[in-house]
Amino acid sequence: MPVIIIALFSSFVLYSNQRKNEVNTVFGVGFAAIQSGSMRAGGFEINDIVIINKTNTDNLRPKSDDYEGDIIAFYYAQDSVDRGLRPTFTLITDFDNIEEPTRGEYENRKTADELITEYTRIYFHRIVAVYVDESGVRFFETKGDSNSSADSYLIREDLVVGKYINTPQWIRSVFKFCASGIGMIILVILPLTVLIFMQMLSLLEQVSALMTERKVVAGQMKFDDEESIKANVGYEMREFDKIYFYDVTSPEDKAEVRDFLWVYPENVKLSKKQREHIKAVDISLDIYDKKGAREYWNYWKSYYKKGNYKNKVKLLSYVALYVKGGRSYEDALKLAKADVKKYNK
Repeated sequence: MPVIIIALFSSFVLYSNQRKNEVNTVFGVGFAAIQSGSMRAGGFEINDIVIINKTNTDNLRPKSDDYEGDIIAFYYAQDSVDRGLRPTFTLITDFDNIEEPTRGEYENRKTADELITEYTRIYFHRIVAVYVDESGVRFFETKGDSNSSADSYLIREDLVVGKYINTPQWIRSVFKFCASGIGMIILVILPLTVLIFMQMLSLLEQVSALMTERKVVAGQMKFDDEESIKANVGYEMREFDKIYFYDVTSPEDKAEVRDFLWVYPENVKLSKKQREHIKAVDISLDIYDKKGAREYWNYWKSYYKKGNYKNKVKLLSYVALYVKGGRSYEDALKLAKADVKKYNK
């Protein structure tokens, strides 16, 4: 699980870094990549990965004598309607006592979605002034700490992606490493390769155990063989095969085979359905001891209600007859299938 979490996190950071005009967020938090050196004076280097949090734009504040100013990520775009109205905007100087105008709408003003294209870049700059228009919409004047002048566009509030959350340099370095080619190999490709390799080993073990089980069922390997015990064949064997295997076992081995097939490990907690099935097994084995194999198979044919289950039990009962008559398991299976096909016509 930790491997998957690390790989997913690194992939998300890498993906965020590759998307030049989009910040992907989870629960309102996302990552933005610094695209230029305009904020180098503020301690941000090109390709640094910073944390961005979606925020209420009413709470954003500009740089002042007693406040360093909020840093925001935003789409650098401007509507022609907003450009024409700029002389009418009011500069907000007292954020504690601002009287918000009644919000309205300007005719022909484009939405943020209409302004943002695949070529619209995301900027990461500091707010230096906040304006409000006559409809109550806020606009932010921004500036890169390393730039000599403010940005040309005033950024309308719906174009703000989010506010920068203070991210220590060492964390930014970690994020940058995650988004790098080497980071991709070490944190994503390598862990996933190891995970896939481990899954393949597990699958091979399951296939090997299944092959061992088939050898035991077919009589090609003793049930108490070391390989069979190691593969936990008795516990893993399908119930139909257990019913068959008990019947074809020699009388002197039946007591041991009973434990082999139906005594579960102590750490296994049986479900209600499994406990009920164990009761059915006890009944069937009692019938076998008192009345023989025919009634034993008849019990199991009546126990299973679904047609395909009944057919499976019938087929294995024929296989058991042929095997006990001296046929190999493979030959017995072929003959039994022919018998079932003939009787079902």
